[in-house]
Amino acid sequence: MSQGESKLSRSIIDAIRARGGFAFKVHGNALMMAGLPDVIGCYRGFMLALETKMPEGKGPEPIQRLRIKQIRGAGGVSYVVRSVRDARRVMDAIDRKIDLGPSEAVD
Repeated sequence: MSQGESKLSRSIIDAIRARGGFAFKVHGNALMMAGLPDVIGCYRGFMLALETKMPEGKGPEPIQRLRIKQIRGAGGVSYVVRSVRDARRVMDAIDRKIDLGPSEAVD
């Protein structure tokens, strides 16, 4: 991971914590499962897994795409984010889902 991506991950962790969430940086190594997203956390009861990429950088590797798909399949929220704004948009979507509750017609 580049220095820029590390700084971006730290800023995203700060943004999640500022909104009451819990988050930490995943430091990959030979003993770690390959392809895990860079930031793992919990926000308003949702497992949150964000793969950070620089705005001008390439997209996720195939193994990273697989992990995102697996996390989503298990009910977690997982995206590739290229800015703190992107991460906030993910949290905003969670907020809307919780605040709106189940879909019901309102008379």
